[in-house]
Amino acid sequence: MSQPPFLAVTAVFAVMLGVSGLRALGHRRFDSALVHLGCACVMAGWLVGRVAERAGSPEHPVTGAMAMIDGDESDKLWEGAYLTNFVGRVPFSVRLEHFFVERYERNDSDVDAGREAPVREYRSRITVTEPGRSPYVVNVRVNHPVRIRDYSIYQMSWGQSTDLSGRPVTYTVLQFIRDPGLSVVYAGFVVLFAGLLLFAVRVFRVREEKTP
Repeated sequence: MSQPPFLAVTAVFAVMLGVSGLRALGHRRFDSALVHLGCACVMAGWLVGRVAERAGSPEHPVTGAMAMIDGDESDKLWEGAYLTNFVGRVPFSVRLEHFFVERYERNDSDVDAGREAPVREYRSRITVTEPGRSPYVVNVRVNHPVRIRDYSIYQMSWGQSTDLSGRPVTYTVLQFIRDPGLSVVYAGFVVLFAGLLLFAVRVFRVREEKTP
């Protein structure tokens, strides 16, 4: 999906859609213009992300993860089944202040089975330090990523292990994804939805005018 021929074809279609949208805008067909321009933005944003992916380097990694316990601080990303392959460094550092695991209240079946209650939510409270900016604290939750520069930080997973002294520890895994075209994709979907809404309104008005 990210091979040069496919990227080139996608770019051509994006340009064609953009030109069609501008022509429709010139003829005051706003619904058609928004639909075409929205599709062009979605494709253009996707292209930007794929180009960034192909241009990834240790100085500008595209994706990777950090496995951390409370107090760890790092700017290094890793990949692989056990996160042992070094990917590169992000242009900021992350310190895990605390990892939270919140559970539902134990019911009778949990007590009888001798197990803990199901997990309701888990999240990582991190301190981010960027060059030229004071450190600040954010919470990374499941399905609620944090956006820092071009990176989205996701709460990927968590687990339990032991440290070098054999003491039990709970760790969190944060996933980092750099996609500079993501905001363009989101904007494209907004424009596309607005165009479809205008088209529906126009069709509804035409039907009302034709109704005796």
